[in-house]
Formats: sequence, C-alpha cells, structure tokens
Amino acid sequence: MIRLIILILFFLNFITFANSKIVEAEAEYKHDGKISQEEACVLAEKRAKDNAIKKALGLEVSLQETQKCSEVDGEFNCEQNQISVLSLNGNITESTTLKEESGYDEENKRYYCLIKIKANVERSIKRDSEFQLDVKLNLDNFRDKEKLNMEILSNKEMFLTVYVYFPYEKGFQVQKLFPNAREKNNKISSGKFKLPTERTHYYVDFPKNTKKARVDEHLIFIATVKNIDWLDKFSRIEDLRKSLNELSKKNIVLDELQRTYTIYK
Repeated sequence: MIRLIILILFFLNFITFANSKIVEAEAEYKHDGKISQEEACVLAEKRAKDNAIKKALGLEVSLQETQKCSEVDGEFNCEQNQISVLSLNGNITESTTLKEESGYDEENKRYYCLIKIKANVERSIKRDSEFQLDVKLNLDNFRDKEKLNMEILSNKEMFLTVYVYFPYEKGFQVQKLFPNAREKNNKISSGKFKLPTERTHYYVDFPKNTKKARVDEHLIFIATVKNIDWLDKFSRIEDLRKSLNELSKKNIVLDELQRTYTIYK
C-alpha cells in the first residue's frame, strides 16, 4: 500500500511537472516621463510575464500590436492598447524577480525600467490534440459601425461559444457574443461555419468613454464537447479563465482560440 501511494504521488507530480515549465524572461518599458518609474516597472513586469508565457508555451501571438500602435499612438503609448489574453493560455503560478533596473537613458533621452523574472508557467487548458479550430475575420482594422464577419473552420463537431473582451471597460469586460437570443443553436458540424448567421449582423462600435484614436478588442472562441450554460458576461478576463480551467480538467474543452481586431475613430 505504501509503495502504491508513493507511485501515485510520483505520477501526480510528474503530470504537474509535465504541464508546467520554469523559464527566465525579461522585458523593458521605456517612456518619456509622463508616468512614474513605479508605473513603468509594473508595465515592464507585465511584459516580462507575458514573455514568460510565450516562451514556456511556444506561443505566437498574432495581434499585430506593435505596428498598429506605432502608426497611431506612438511607441510610448502602446501599452494601454496592447492588452493580450495570454492568461487564457498559460498561468504563472510563481515568479521571482531576478533583476530590476530603472533610470534615464542619456543617449535615447528616455526613462526606462527593465525587469527580469524567473517564473513557473502552467498551461491553462488541456486541449484535444486531434481537434483543429481556425477563425478568419473579414477585417483586422475597423471603423465605427462597420460589419464584423467571421469564418470558422473545424474538423470535428463542437459546441461553440464566442466572447468579446473589452479591456478598456470598467464594468463587465467579457461579454458573450454567440450564442445569443437570436442565434440560439451553437452546435456546429465539422467543416466551415460563418458568423453571424443569416438575417443577423454584427457591428463594431468605437467606445464613447475613451479619448484614444484606436482601441483593440479581442474575440475568444471556445469549443466544447457538450453545450455549456456559460454566463452572459464576466467582470474580468481572469474569471473566464477560471471557468475554462475547471472545465478543462473534466475534458470538456476541445480548444480555445483568440483573435484581435482594432477599431479606429
């Protein structure tokens, strides 16, 4: 019995280790002095954690963030618009700051903060390795009131739920787009599927509570093996992640996919 318990504990530890990875990552945040060094270091740490998740999970986040920011907001105002949803893919369970350096770069005439961390990253969602999901949007960049269309491809039957993440919102930041009162059937056969369905339209709206020239919004596509009665909205992206993690442990989640688009004023 003791031997069996030891073997079980070893197996559980092995599973935990196999689904986590310890990595070192660093990031630098430069600014023109309009924010404090403390705020700059917070942003640098956020970047370092995002880099750790990317490094540990081998993620390629195709948000086209840098180019969009540079064109409209300039290099030093990008961070507020570059809100990623990396936390849905990976979760940092523990992190240690290895290096923190801040000061003023005389050559480039910019303040900076550099953070280097050591982090334990765990994969948030256990995916079905045989399941494939892909989504293509009609545009990457939108103007206010333009139509949003999407083409969804999958190789297996699934139940699809789509959320929109509004990082600039102060209330409920994550809101369900599909299914909805008009489009109730979310059981999707394998092959090609388009949203919105017939006689339904999705429009993007530029938020009225921002002075920025552009904002990023994120679509989150969740494929499950059975129909889940998801909440219509979540106050934070972390709350959606918790629900995904719990369902993933029960082998209900097939996959989760993210797409980002930008709205220009």
